[in-house]
Amino acid sequence: MWQVMSLGDVCTISSSKRIFAKEYKTEGIPFYRGKEIIEKHNGSTVSTELFISLERYEEIKSKYDVPKKGDILLSSVGTLGVPWLVNEDNFYFKDGNLTWLRSNEKIIPDYLYFWLTSDEAQNQIDSKCIGSTQKALTIEALKKFKITLPNVEVQKKIVSMIKPIELKIDINRRINNNLVA
Repeated sequence: MWQVMSLGDVCTISSSKRIFAKEYKTEGIPFYRGKEIIEKHNGSTVSTELFISLERYEEIKSKYDVPKKGDILLSSVGTLGVPWLVNEDNFYFKDGNLTWLRSNEKIIPDYLYFWLTSDEAQNQIDSKCIGSTQKALTIEALKKFKITLPNVEVQKKIVSMIKPIELKIDINRRINNNLVA
């Protein structure tokens, strides 16, 4: 049975602790902004390498939290609605331009990721964004998005059908990126 739920009922939606430009380092823990998340979504190499110190990362990790494998970062300012399913450890991200989603027991991360790329989600993003010059998507608006959700077993079956196709698309995208480079 499928249910219509609010996105805020199936995942925690938040942002990060602020990092100031003066805290950037030339090496350490990768620091991603919207631009880098879009590049990762597209299978491209991150073009601007920013870092924060391991000490600052550990401080944030112990006091607050940091993204983990299975979380999703979503571009929320400028280019809206581009998700990246976290598949690596030890990085941090800029607040404001990205929104952080962590699924609960009602939804599996891959299903949430694929849903965010769907027309259903993208139409809600287009209709709920604010601003005219610089469009933005707020955390509160995201929490109210309506998602049609099957049970977890059906989600797993759907993901098992979509994921192989997505992997082939990703491989083709990477090949094309290498041809251009």
